[in-house]
Amino acid sequence: MIKPDLERNNLIYNLYFNDKLTITQISKEINLSISQVSRVLSNSPMYMQEKAKRKEENRVKHSEQTKEIMKRKRSQKSAEEKAIMNNLHNQDVAELSYFYPLSKVAIKKNCPNAYEYNAKKQRFELKTDMAYSSDMPSQIKY
Repeated sequence: MIKPDLERNNLIYNLYFNDKLTITQISKEINLSISQVSRVLSNSPMYMQEKAKRKEENRVKHSEQTKEIMKRKRSQKSAEEKAIMNNLHNQDVAELSYFYPLSKVAIKKNCPNAYEYNAKKQRFELKTDMAYSSDMPSQIKY
């Protein structure tokens, strides 16, 4: 009876220390409970060192994965912001290009100091104390 236990223990040690399997994987492979495998491994003087080493490796691996995830999220956010800015730029180009007539709203947006709001008439009116191009609308109603 002692010999099969010794062989089983050696198999467990070999799977854990050499093949780097986890206790759960070993228990499934040799059909023992997790607690039995753990009990056998805890008798080994190298077990605590190996366990600490694996824990540190997992901590470093987790840290690297977290950094990679954050890098991907930042990159994705940057790409989304760039797409939004490109869209806004294209809209401005279309509003200010010679191929499309400039809308009154675009003029108001791009020349905010040229207009003042008349609350009584609920519209923006061109200020009279400055010189403007003749094609500037004298009033803009929203």
